[in-house]
Formats: sequence, structure tokens, C-alpha cells
Amino acid sequence: MFNKNKQIVYVLSLVSLVVLSGCWGKKKNTNDLDVIDSNDNSLVLLKINGNPKITVDSLEADINEIADMDQQLKLMMMFNPEETRERVFQEKKRMAIIDEWARKNNIADGDSYSQKRNKIMKHVDMQLNFEEFLNQHKVDVSDADVLDYYNQNKEQDPRILVSQAGVKSQAVEFSTHHDAQHFYNQLKHAGVDSLENLAKEHKHFVRNLGNVNEASYADQAIKDAVLKITKFPAILLVENTDKTKFWVVVAQGQEAVKYQEFDKVKDSLKQMLISKAMGDMLDARIPEYAKSFDVVENDNYFNELKNKKQELMQDLQDDQDDNSEEE
Repeated sequence: MFNKNKQIVYVLSLVSLVVLSGCWGKKKNTNDLDVIDSNDNSLVLLKINGNPKITVDSLEADINEIADMDQQLKLMMMFNPEETRERVFQEKKRMAIIDEWARKNNIADGDSYSQKRNKIMKHVDMQLNFEEFLNQHKVDVSDADVLDYYNQNKEQDPRILVSQAGVKSQAVEFSTHHDAQHFYNQLKHAGVDSLENLAKEHKHFVRNLGNVNEASYADQAIKDAVLKITKFPAILLVENTDKTKFWVVVAQGQEAVKYQEFDKVKDSLKQMLISKAMGDMLDARIPEYAKSFDVVENDNYFNELKNKKQELMQDLQDDQDDNSEEE
């Protein structure tokens, strides 16, 4: 229960920062921060010094706002709404009492409070400005755009491509031709379906090569041998060019390329395309605004930092060279 209450306090604090940012930005009196809306005629749940602080409507509004930000609270409201409402109320009551204490003691007039508030609000303002910039410079990615990307990139995008076409293969590696030949003979006698059991019996590791094709990571000797096969399944004895490695390879058969279904990846692809479109929009619009705002950038500072680092690295290298010569 403590952890859930602690989480609610944390999220309530975040909500308060966003909701109250407009009040701070307009330098309203702190007594106005939790004033109940004059149109709120719902049941008053909490009064402090005769002033209503929490009503049914204000509590519900806060719960809805928090639930939009926090999935866990949304689940709590689904499965245990009565207890969750009371928990949120108790935390808001605690915060309202602390706020009243702060008013009585003029905490907001202190330099430390003001400095911390200004730092917080600086970041809140930047975040809200950025969100508003995106809202007024919207990017559009349609389902058709997503489908076009899917079709044009399904051969190389790992979010779409499940496996490339090739020959489904497995291999057991040996350091000598004698051991490889012995295992090959045993497997030929037992049959390809016995690979796993035979390898386990002799304590050999079976490497799954996936679908072998020219682009796969298998040794080139294995790829050359497997890609020549036309009848499956097949058992091969393969050696590398300098005869230091030997493999017994089982080529199971040709596998077609496999892709994720479009509907399964559509949402993630759309989010990726939206993020890319936003980045492209920012790359295009920020320089335009910079020009209109007569932005002057002094990059000498950063160039000097880079030069100092290069000089330091060179000095260290020179010292190492001198020490090596002395030795």
C-alpha cells in the first residue's frame, strides 16, 4: 500500500506542476492555486479554514488527469475504484494541508523556494513550448504511407523481416577430419532426425544456422556446399579452405522468406515514421526560424574545446613516445 500511495503522490506532484504552471507564469497569488471553480456545485469533500479545497468534481477531474498519465492508476480504477478514489483523496488532503501550512508560514516568499520554483518552471515552460510547437507544425503519416514503407523496406527492416529465404540448416563443428568423418558416418546410418540425440550422446554442440543464403553469417565453405544442394534433406561433410575446421551439416530444406503481418507492425512502424517526420520537420523549420530571429551562433567556443582536447591527446602521445624511447 505504501508503494502505491507513494506513486500517487509522485504523479499528483507532476500533475500539479503542469496545471499550476499557468498560475506561476502569470504570477498569481499562491492562495489562488487550489481555489475551487466557481461553477463547481458538487459536494464539498474537504474544507480548510472554511474554504472548500476538494469537491467530488475536482477529485474526479484530478483522477482522470492522473489516469491519462499513469497506466497503473488506470488499472487500479478499473479493479478497485472505491479504494483508489479514497487513496487519491487522502493524498490530496495531505497536500492541501501542507499547502495551507506553506501559506501560513509564507514559504513562497523565501529565496530558496523562489529559485527552485523558477528552475522547475523553466523546464515546464520549455516542455510546453515544444509541445505547442509540434501541435502547430503537425506532421501527417497516413496508413497508406505506412503500407508503402512496409512494402519498400520489408527485405531489410528487422521489425518486418522475420527470416530471409534460404536453406534451413544445422551444423556440428570438429577440429579434425577423422572426428567429423566418424560423426558423419554415424548420422548417415541413423538419419537426419537423429542429429540432436546423436550430438547429445557424444557431447557435441549443434549450431542452428538458420536459413543459409549468401548473406548469412555461416562460414563461406558451408554456404558454398549448402547452396549447391537440390535434394533435401541432406547430410554434408564440409571443411574450410585451410582444413582447420570441419563440419557435419544437415540441410533440411528450402525456406521461403517470412515477414511480420502488416497489421501486427503497423502501429510501431507508424510511430517510427511520425518520429522521423517530426525530426525532418524540425531540421527544416528550425533554420528558417533562426534566420527570421537573427540567431547568431558562436561555434568558436566548441572548436576551441575540440582543439584543446586534440592538443592534450597529442601531448599524452608524445609523453608515451618519449617514455618508450627511454626504455
